[in-house]
Amino acid sequence: MQLVGFHQARRPRLSPGAKLRRELSLPRPGGVMVSLVGAALVFGGALALAPEVGGPLPADPTPGTTAVQPSSAPLPTTVPAAPPSAPVTAASPAPSPIPGALAASGGSATPLPPPAAVTGAAPGSALQQLFATGTAAPKDKALLDVGNPASPLVLVNKRNPLQPLNYVPTDLVAPELGGGNGAEVLLRSEAAAAVERMIAAAAAENVHITVKSSYRSYAKQLELYNGYVADKGVQAADSTSARAGFSEHQTGLALDIGDADAGPDCDFNSCFAGTAAGQWVAAHAADHGFVVRYQPGGETVTGYLPEPWHLRYLGAAVAQDMRARGIDSYERFAGLPGAPDYK
Repeated sequence: MQLVGFHQARRPRLSPGAKLRRELSLPRPGGVMVSLVGAALVFGGALALAPEVGGPLPADPTPGTTAVQPSSAPLPTTVPAAPPSAPVTAASPAPSPIPGALAASGGSATPLPPPAAVTGAAPGSALQQLFATGTAAPKDKALLDVGNPASPLVLVNKRNPLQPLNYVPTDLVAPELGGGNGAEVLLRSEAAAAVERMIAAAAAENVHITVKSSYRSYAKQLELYNGYVADKGVQAADSTSARAGFSEHQTGLALDIGDADAGPDCDFNSCFAGTAAGQWVAAHAADHGFVVRYQPGGETVTGYLPEPWHLRYLGAAVAQDMRARGIDSYERFAGLPGAPDYK
């Protein structure tokens, strides 16, 4: 009989199943190392994939809900495709900000200017602001134009002649003013009705206004201006009289007034400002749609010496807004350059 060593005698032969159980139950150093390296790789991969899969978990879940805890199972190595109901559009550009609205970052955009309401007036001018709401607009939108000779808003000065130069209003009428004016009075129908109301209101306060001059045709203005030139020269004539085609009188919206109680000495004279009529229109003409057109200190804007007797009809909305704002020239109210001389 063959002899068996001591250590061989102590180890009985194992069956294949017993060997397998022993391998699985007893860790080997090499297996432990492989397991640790594999775990490290899986953990590192999970950290790298976490932002792509779902991003960081919220630190403070919505009240009333249960915070989701990280799973101990290994994360998948691929990102699942988005469902059809939530397409990924990362390449789509962000929408452009709406002009005039506040930017999402908290900055403010430049506000949009108000829409132009009056053709020819400067954007943002008092005249534009007045008519922007539409409350003072005439029925005919074509009249919202400072270049339209048929509009009460027409601007006429040394750099803005009437178009055409020989313009004639189509609705000239003679207002009912009673006797004592000493001159034929013709005005456009709207201005004629306004002057009737104005003179009646002044008379109720014992102030007696007369009309010395009103509409003048192109030919009449040419004759008048040439007479001034012959009498005192071009420069002096240009400071007190308009050239034909450049006169507010030709629009049928302007008139020169006097004071029946002051006598003729202050007619067309600076002393008219101190008469009862002069003081009354300075305070109340705007109530009836008129402004004293050529004010003291405005020569560099209007191009004319002060004329406290010269009234221009602009409509009650404009005249009263000019008074409320303290604006003394129509050029400034429309936001347009002055016209101190002809060009």
